[in-house]
Amino acid sequence: MSIYLSAHFTVEECKCKCKRHVGDYCYVQPKLLVLVEKIRAILKTPLEVNSCCRCPDHNREEKGSPTSKHITLPLCPSRAMDIKPRNMSALTAYNAIMKAYQSGQLEELGGIGIYDSFVHVDTAKAADGHLRKWDERTKRP
Repeated sequence: MSIYLSAHFTVEECKCKCKRHVGDYCYVQPKLLVLVEKIRAILKTPLEVNSCCRCPDHNREEKGSPTSKHITLPLCPSRAMDIKPRNMSALTAYNAIMKAYQSGQLEELGGIGIYDSFVHVDTAKAADGHLRKWDERTKRP
């Protein structure tokens, strides 16, 4: 039986993938769950979770930033999720998310990054409040 954190996202898909921890090691910021549920509705497709919660050790193994929004500790929930929309390219999803953000539908969005096969979204706005954006695709148009 799956345990759901929100309408469409389970503990199993959000927990740290390293499997070194007793228990699920899954603390997700509620604001992040609101954000990804909104994105799922906007894109009108299920989202595969590539990564959400990461313990500090697993984040280092993934070569994540030391200040990664994925890092999860008991008093510091994950603020980031890497998502792969079903039947949609990362670029199409990124463009739709940006359009929704610009029209005021995704006020929770703090950072967005595009990669070859997924989109990173998080809730951590820059200190001055602007949306953090980056492009890490290997081949850019």
